[in-house]
Amino acid sequence: MAEEGALCVKFLHLTDHETWSKATLLVQAVALDCESGTCSGAKELIPRVQEARSSSNTLRGLTWAIEKVKAAGICEEQELCGKVFGFLAKLATGLPELFPDGIPMLVQHKSDQVTLTRRQCAALHAASVFNLLPSTRHQCQRASRQMDLPSFDLGHVMDKEPHKMLCLVAYFVQVAHAGEAYLNERVSFQRRCQNVSLDWARLDEPLCAASVREGCIEDSEGNLQADFANEYLGGGALQGGNVQEEIRFAACPECYVGMLFCECMLENEAIFIVGTQQYSRYSGYGDEFRFATPRMVERERPGQLDRHGRWGPTITAFDALQHPGIGQFSASLINRELLKAYVACLGDFEDNSRGMGFATGNWGCGVFGGEPQLKSLVQWVAASAAKRPEMLYFPFGDARVDQLEEVIEALKGKTCAQVYVLLMGRTPGAAFKEILAKAKI
Repeated sequence: MAEEGALCVKFLHLTDHETWSKATLLVQAVALDCESGTCSGAKELIPRVQEARSSSNTLRGLTWAIEKVKAAGICEEQELCGKVFGFLAKLATGLPELFPDGIPMLVQHKSDQVTLTRRQCAALHAASVFNLLPSTRHQCQRASRQMDLPSFDLGHVMDKEPHKMLCLVAYFVQVAHAGEAYLNERVSFQRRCQNVSLDWARLDEPLCAASVREGCIEDSEGNLQADFANEYLGGGALQGGNVQEEIRFAACPECYVGMLFCECMLENEAIFIVGTQQYSRYSGYGDEFRFATPRMVERERPGQLDRHGRWGPTITAFDALQHPGIGQFSASLINRELLKAYVACLGDFEDNSRGMGFATGNWGCGVFGGEPQLKSLVQWVAASAAKRPEMLYFPFGDARVDQLEEVIEALKGKTCAQVYVLLMGRTPGAAFKEILAKAKI
């Protein structure tokens, strides 16, 4: 429940009852047609969804996903257009019961948390499918101060991103068949703001263990998992982006809903998402991203929920500098990245991640233009300062960090302060070579 006076996401049932009533009549009609069998395929369903959305968009992504759903191993087309979309339509019209007071926003300068059930997460997705959510612009205009929010709107995916749409369909099918216990599990979104910076040049904390790993960060179970975020949570996840953060959100759609209420991150902030599940397997990166198969989530987990009713990874979203150029080797920008990575390594303040290692990789080293040799060591220092037991580094085949294991071995036993000094004034592309030379002196 939102505190009185707090900045909140305000839904149409709270701000425009007439518009809400008209819109939900159309969605209720879709639910009846789906449940009666009138909508048995894309040909019948797509016009009904277009009408409910009051949109002339072709919904090509959704159409393609419906036609491919059987071949993709998700379910029969008739089941998707009947039971599953009927479930979504009914869920979307249930927002007044699920969110009687809106959702508190996670605003800048303040550590805070929003916890939702899986049912509530699914309802927000369903409401976006049927265009029942106020726009980001509307939310910002209604706030008591100027807000700086990302956009949570599935319209672009439904129209132009077929493989992300298949990921969503895989998620929709599983939640439509889930029992009450699963739908009542919780997912938390937490903003952590760190107001005190460290004196890195005097930090005598020893370096934690570090290792280079193969595979993907999301497969590193039991560790804090890095999300190489945009300052706006999700980045281009719903607008055509297909790099690390966007792909993680596609495979774990419950992450998307944080885009509705998480304000743009400042340099001393990170966002933690705890309890999401991965519903799809995928292949490729960028333009080669493809849905592979559904990933069936284990539903029976007696005794495995934490004290907050959550089960799933702890994802830490933290944004790197964008296109820093040669300046990223300056003390001021190294300090910025150290602070950002340090906040990300602190974990959520519910303390569920204490004792976890930090699973990460080439943070900000793709389209953002970061230098991976520098960023790998910055993250190692930050993880050590946050008292993480280990940094697990996933290079994803990037040859620029081929020497990382050698560097880790050479720096064993050193402190954060010693490595901080070594980072100063390094040459782009030659940081490892220069540090190895200095470490042997």
